[in-house]
Amino acid sequence: MKKSWHPYLKPDLGTSLRCFAHCVVDFAGPFFIKLTRKVTAKRYLCLFTCASARAVYPEIAYSLDTASFLNALSRLVASRGKPGVMISDNGTNHQWRFNKPPPPPPAGGSYHRGIFEALIKSATKVLCAILGELRTTDEELLTAVALTAHFLSMF
Repeated sequence: MKKSWHPYLKPDLGTSLRCFAHCVVDFAGPFFIKLTRKVTAKRYLCLFTCASARAVYPEIAYSLDTASFLNALSRLVASRGKPGVMISDNGTNHQWRFNKPPPPPPAGGSYHRGIFEALIKSATKVLCAILGELRTTDEELLTAVALTAHFLSMF
């Protein structure tokens, strides 16, 4: 039996030709936007990654609460279809129910999520390079996120 390249993806999950059938999600941020001249707000990058094709689908979460994540997930489903499998880290932002606990982290490192952590790091670097130190508006942030997705899909 061929060993899976990712410990969370078991061979018994099957394969699908549809992108984002197996999806990994992670958050980055905060990114600060301006609402008015004196009022700012935090926004977060919610990066959905296809576990088989490594395609990325970035969304903006307006906070770290569950409702904001579900809105971002709904936009993913409307655009890419419903994922068969969703994988996330064991973050404390949301109430997750796992069928079984995730595997223990390796000695001296975080979870076995190398490629997905690398993608969130790359997305954050690209987004920060586009935005710089500017306080942007929501519309400018959405444009920067779209440009980030385009840049990441080129490589």
